[in-house]
Amino acid sequence: MPSVWAGELFHRIAVPRLPGTAALGPVEDAIAERLEAIGFDVERAAFQASPRPLVAGSIAGAALGWVALGLAPLLVISVPGWPVAVIGVAALAFVALLVQGVASGHLSVAGGEVPAVNLVATRGAPALWLLAHSDSKSQRVSLRGRVLATVTLGLGTAGLVALLGWRLVGPLPWWVVLPAVALSVGGGAVLSLGAPRNGSPGAVDNATGVVAALVAAESLAGRADVGVLVTGAEEFGMAGARAWVEGGAPGGVFVNFDGVDGRGAYRLTAHRARGAAAGSLTDGDVRSALMDAFAAADAGVARGNLPIGTFVDGMVLGRAGMSGVTVSRGDWHTLGVVHTARDSADRVDLTAAIEAGEVTAAAVRRLLG
Repeated sequence: MPSVWAGELFHRIAVPRLPGTAALGPVEDAIAERLEAIGFDVERAAFQASPRPLVAGSIAGAALGWVALGLAPLLVISVPGWPVAVIGVAALAFVALLVQGVASGHLSVAGGEVPAVNLVATRGAPALWLLAHSDSKSQRVSLRGRVLATVTLGLGTAGLVALLGWRLVGPLPWWVVLPAVALSVGGGAVLSLGAPRNGSPGAVDNATGVVAALVAAESLAGRADVGVLVTGAEEFGMAGARAWVEGGAPGGVFVNFDGVDGRGAYRLTAHRARGAAAGSLTDGDVRSALMDAFAAADAGVARGNLPIGTFVDGMVLGRAGMSGVTVSRGDWHTLGVVHTARDSADRVDLTAAIEAGEVTAAAVRRLLG
């Protein structure tokens, strides 16, 4: 029974484990041991990861805030409108190039690369993959704060672009300019605090997801058409998923578990494959099978996608041509815990993670026969 081993494994892996730190090795060992006990052959696929995407996001927040402050007086004083528009567009373009340069590594302002590992577990030729990520991170702002800041900065930046067009007509009243500037500065200031730290046990994000994936794998024991992928360095811009697809992902569909709290309703986020072959299983097929299975288990499922500013491995796999669904569960309180030291094992009820794994196994049987 999953309850026999799930709690023990959960407490072994729900420890601070930022990519590149020593704590991640024993966590990966514990996961690999469980996969081998279920009957999988486990490959440790090594790759290099970097916090560049997180640093780029912090730079974007800070830079857009400063651009807003710099443009504010130009939008209200009596000078010709076209130079103001040119300056504004040039500043926004510079920020975009700066962020792209940092994220891609062409500008070396981020931390160096660290070793990371994907655990690839198979016992045949998988037609469906069960996914979860093994690492965790903390930041100076919770995921809830990041979601709010992303929306705020997006509104502020969109407002500034509109004001630049309006400025061609003539100087603007300060009370028209102030809201866009305030939103940009406030949202940008919060997003600038995104440097990764090793202070979160990552119980919900994502020890529960690992447990759910392994429960599903155990329930599907003996099937050669189901594999398990436990990605590393997901918190560094989904680096593990990127490394897997760049190395030649074998295809198929997937169910990704990322953040299964005991609060709120389940959420099934579909990831549509780009360029999927005709006649192959789709994200709609996977989602329908999961919806039916959750309904049969009398487990509530919420409508809608993940909050803005939330990124998961399924997005990378979808862009690489694989269809699938991310299973998560939580509420507004959960978002306020994720990526903080409060995301600890003592606040998590594993019942939902075990249920998610068992329900997914039932959906997989229905989907694959």
